[in-house]
Amino acid sequence: MSTQLDRMRLNCRLVTRVLGEEVFAATLDLGNQLPTELARARMVCIPILISATRDMIDRKMRGPIVARGPSINAIAASLDLPFETVRRNVQRMADLGWLAIGPGGGVSLPVPMPRALAEWCVDLGRRLRRAAATMEALGATDAMSLERGTCDNSCTLAALDLFLIMAGTSNHFRLRYTELLLVHFVCSASVAHLNELPQGSAPFARVDTVPDAAERAFVPMADLARMLGISRSTVYRLVSDAAQADLFERRGNGVRASDRFLTSGAYVEALELVAGRTATLFSRIERHRCGNGCTALDHVLRRPRPWRQISTLSSSAQIG
Repeated sequence: MSTQLDRMRLNCRLVTRVLGEEVFAATLDLGNQLPTELARARMVCIPILISATRDMIDRKMRGPIVARGPSINAIAASLDLPFETVRRNVQRMADLGWLAIGPGGGVSLPVPMPRALAEWCVDLGRRLRRAAATMEALGATDAMSLERGTCDNSCTLAALDLFLIMAGTSNHFRLRYTELLLVHFVCSASVAHLNELPQGSAPFARVDTVPDAAERAFVPMADLARMLGISRSTVYRLVSDAAQADLFERRGNGVRASDRFLTSGAYVEALELVAGRTATLFSRIERHRCGNGCTALDHVLRRPRPWRQISTLSSSAQIG
């Protein structure tokens, strides 16, 4: 009998497609929430902000006595970004009230947390539930994977972990975060739809199948620049560099993922990794029991009360 992990790895193209739609929609939404002063640097600011937010939520739910955010050097290393780039943009976000730098150099979120960021975090948990429901309807995961009894805070933390997991697949392709985001975004945006056949069958259900060429539209590079909030010249440079590695096909000013890339071992391995980690995150959410850390986080995220589905609180949250 197959486990949820086996089923999600087998359906890794479907799983990553569904997750990709929600992850990239959330990425664009967060980019639109940032101050206009950060508009041209959003592809650097977004992963930094996600990393700091994920760390804050994890520490708040675990409820440690001493809470220190990650250092700039740790953030740069985890995202594979130049130290000076991270330092400069962390300082800019701190000046604008979106981050705080502690006396010891730890990066955290300010108190109170920016309302736009708090609302984005709450919506992120809803996005993960929506993705789970879609995957369930297509037969890629267990029924009621994220049922209503599960904690919203745990769903938000898992969704933030997914961002970092997808960013971590850069090791498979030797790409920086911005380049990787563009590749994943094109792979999701170019597919016209999830297939309409029952139970999530071909073309997305198995690791050894790819979407038919008729379903993979060419995405205009001007649209990519507009949606990602980066200049057209940057998109053209990234696509030109990536094209040398056979990642993209170009037709005029449009691009889509190439057949060679979609069938490559590195891409399939990355999809299986994301699908497997997603199954692990779902299991973590199911095991989670709310603690006092969850209650504290409710106030940070300004959730309307009462909201908690699980009334029994332990002394500290069990993250899993």
